[in-house]
Amino acid sequence: MKKLLIAAAALALAPVVAFAADVSGAWTVNARFDSVGIKYTVTCTLAQDSTGKLTGPCKDDAGSNAATGAVDGSNVSFAYDTTYGGNPYHLTYKGALQTDGSLTGSVDASGQAQGTFTATKK
Repeated sequence: MKKLLIAAAALALAPVVAFAADVSGAWTVNARFDSVGIKYTVTCTLAQDSTGKLTGPCKDDAGSNAATGAVDGSNVSFAYDTTYGGNPYHLTYKGALQTDGSLTGSVDASGQAQGTFTATKK
């Protein structure tokens, strides 16, 4: 009985390992910046390594941009550089995996505009 109690105490005190959601694959990202009247769709094909690091291209009508990011539990972030209207922007997406498998969150354009996004796996 004493050994059982010691084993149970050891398990209770062991660090909890947080497993990151696997978001590898192609995603259709619908984003909007309501304050400036901009809506757009981009397809991001993300690969996730064992540490949760994300890499892959995000493609739209203007071309392809290399994205990098990370997954921490159900929290997902990724970013890439693009141009709009001839101006460069760094788009940063921060969101969470929802129970239906989608991602929802916020998108920031170089600190100049903030918006929202929803992404669904293809």
